[in-house]
Amino acid sequence: MLQQFQMDGVSSVNSCEDCEIYTNESTCPICHQLLSDTDIKTEDRAYPVYNQRQYKLRAQISRMTVIGGIIAILICLLINMIVMPHFLWVFYVAVAVFYLVVSLNHTILSAAHLGGKITAQVVSLTVLLLVIDGMSGSVQWSVNYVVPFVIIAGILLISIIIIKVRLKWTGYVSFLLMMIALGFLPLILYFSGLANVLWPSISAASFSIATFLAMLLIGNASFMTQLGRRFHF
Repeated sequence: MLQQFQMDGVSSVNSCEDCEIYTNESTCPICHQLLSDTDIKTEDRAYPVYNQRQYKLRAQISRMTVIGGIIAILICLLINMIVMPHFLWVFYVAVAVFYLVVSLNHTILSAAHLGGKITAQVVSLTVLLLVIDGMSGSVQWSVNYVVPFVIIAGILLISIIIIKVRLKWTGYVSFLLMMIALGFLPLILYFSGLANVLWPSISAASFSIATFLAMLLIGNASFMTQLGRRFHF
């Protein structure tokens, strides 16, 4: 078939290994995979290059991770009930597996928004710490210190990214608002009696308020417009 293309006067013939066809086009007519970079300049492309093989590989790894995590939890649950039924240490394994699955699938393999990745990391890490703290006998080290400062770090990181990207900052507003709302969680935990050290909770809530006010002052009308779009007022 390649010889037929050459006999027809086609000087440049591209082949798609996945579909096993030859074409003189720069993309495969079946799977639309890019076959040649010579005809299309990077700055002239309307859409980014779609790598079907890489997407399938990521999807397979993601599914295998979820299935492997579920199997690991079930095996640990069975061992826990047989060997040590009076102490359910399987919850430690479950939250650790949950955090690893979120980290791999949503943070490493996913092409999700960077703000969403940061928010997912903060939320999943907070859940992990709260469960470990609760299972360890209410030592309260996580709710008193670690969780508030993890939330502060998340707010600070998204704020720095917003300052860096400037023109594209509107895409981070929703995630920043989520993190600001999450900043009041340590204070809620304190007043509910789950935490007994006030100043880290006050610090997280104060940092959330300060960040919100800073966005109002710096973003001005643009930030208010984004708030109106998201809360419909």
